[in-house]
Amino acid sequence: MAVKKIGELLVESGLITEGQLHESLQASKEGRQRLGAVIVHKGYATEMDIAQTLAFQLGIPFVDISKAQVDPEAVGLVPERLAKQHVLMPLTQEHRVLRVAMADPLNLRAIDDLRFSTEMEIQPSVATLSDIDAAINTHYHLNEPIEDLLGDLKRDRLVELVREPEPDRDIAENARKSAAPPIIKMVDSVLIHGYENRASDIHIEPQELSVKLRIRVDGIMRETMKLPKWVQGPVVSRIKLMSRMDIAERRVSQDGRFKVKLGDKAMDVRVSTLPTQYGETVVMRLLDPKSSTLELNSVGLLADDLARVKNIIERPQGVVLVTGPTGSGKTSTLYSMIGSIKSERINIITIEDPIEYELRDVNQVAVNEKTGLTFSYTLRSVLRQDPDVILVGEMRDAETAIIAHQASMTGHLVFSTLHTNDAVSSVVRLRNLGIPSYMIGSALNGVLAQRLVRKICSHCKEAYNPSDEELRKGGVKWSGKKLYRGAGCKSCSGSGYSGRVGIFEVLTVNQKVKNLISSDGSEQDIFRAAVDAGMTPMHMDGLKKVAAGMTTLDELTRVIYLGKEDDGARCAVCFESLPEGAPRCPSCGASHARNCPSCSKDSEAGWKVCPWCGQKLAKA
Repeated sequence: MAVKKIGELLVESGLITEGQLHESLQASKEGRQRLGAVIVHKGYATEMDIAQTLAFQLGIPFVDISKAQVDPEAVGLVPERLAKQHVLMPLTQEHRVLRVAMADPLNLRAIDDLRFSTEMEIQPSVATLSDIDAAINTHYHLNEPIEDLLGDLKRDRLVELVREPEPDRDIAENARKSAAPPIIKMVDSVLIHGYENRASDIHIEPQELSVKLRIRVDGIMRETMKLPKWVQGPVVSRIKLMSRMDIAERRVSQDGRFKVKLGDKAMDVRVSTLPTQYGETVVMRLLDPKSSTLELNSVGLLADDLARVKNIIERPQGVVLVTGPTGSGKTSTLYSMIGSIKSERINIITIEDPIEYELRDVNQVAVNEKTGLTFSYTLRSVLRQDPDVILVGEMRDAETAIIAHQASMTGHLVFSTLHTNDAVSSVVRLRNLGIPSYMIGSALNGVLAQRLVRKICSHCKEAYNPSDEELRKGGVKWSGKKLYRGAGCKSCSGSGYSGRVGIFEVLTVNQKVKNLISSDGSEQDIFRAAVDAGMTPMHMDGLKKVAAGMTTLDELTRVIYLGKEDDGARCAVCFESLPEGAPRCPSCGASHARNCPSCSKDSEAGWKVCPWCGQKLAKA
């Protein structure tokens, strides 16, 4: 009955004639072959013609299995024997509905067998015979191609998923559904590869015909490999199951996390999914909660700035801010500050979202917005826990910022972060959050602005003379001293860089700066006062590290903008444009005079007194 109906549909659509159908039916019975295969073999129509005609005539979708997502859970619901018998391929399952690609969607016996076997409603779609056969051989026998796809990725270590107790979900059921062992091996290999290469993030990005795997190392994205399109569905489903996400929901973004052990090394993984044009993209952030935090003197602070930072964090009360864009190392710097002042005599409590690293002898609280455990609510609760030092992960809103400043004025030392470009603009940001200027001036101890630049690889470091283009882009004049760069070697994967170091700008709030903040002084006035008090602008700190051979001028200009549109003179203190012949910088007030301030006659560099009037000359 089913064969007859398919033949009639093909004749009605004009794809084949009555005579061709009769001949094909006769050959099908004699050779015990499927009607579609006989029609293709005789050259009356192609597989694609038959599939698309059936889809149009029956009003059901046509699917190209090579580009479709195949859910390993759906594959696990249908035995391979049944799939081969009826020439069908399970695709996805959602809300007790199983979507299946069939070469013969009119095979009612096949649909009944599926419904009985899976206890689900069946939603058929049409695909070609060869595509279904290839999909069955691939998805029911994943072991063979997986080893070739993984290439050089390491898979000689055990990755153990650490399950945390959660009474609201059936963990055993989720574990049973986590599909084929080869897919598990692939995800494990990706995690090991990221860990071995010091990656901070792993990106799985679906393309039109493939899946791109990229990792972020030292802040730079690096493409690892391209995987075939058919692995997209199984891999994404595996990661979602590990993260306890809803694998049936593909239309909205989701967030999750899981913990794994790589041998004897534990690692937290934060996962984010986002629906895109070609499927869900997955980003995994790798965190080692037990990694030893940096010592404060190891983060890259020069001697003067290190002394200034210690001065502001060793005060008994006040607010200390660390600013910079996302990924600039603010959290690591905060942890190093906490580690520097930590002792048994004080009670330290942190409020974070989430807890990135474990600090010994420190009480750490994870924010949970869904349960109402917000920064502001938690901060109020923490103040009743008799703390001496409080770390607030981020001042996201006015309420949190005001409570933090009030806490500092009642005898607590408060650490937090802001997203601003430099140290001085943090004052403006706090004002915009609604904090009164007098409160900022009274509470603020200091601000540390920072960026991360890549360090030159120590294995392939070499001296060189910078080009004119480099110097122009950097906006600096070359003194003739050789600079350094990495030639590229196996140790740094040819990049010339290995590891990162911070460049900083430390604003200490002295009495003059405090008065300017309290009286609503402008950003420019506060900057000048900060420079007078000894603040080294961030670009100058970076140039010192370029001169010391820690990083390159090219890397510094990648992170912060040094060049200026004009080619005129620049102030040696604040690096702003200096009008020609101006005795002082209009931005920071630094003296650039080359003549005697008393008699106005020309003077030369190195003179201590004017030879004409005896006036003592100030150093520029």
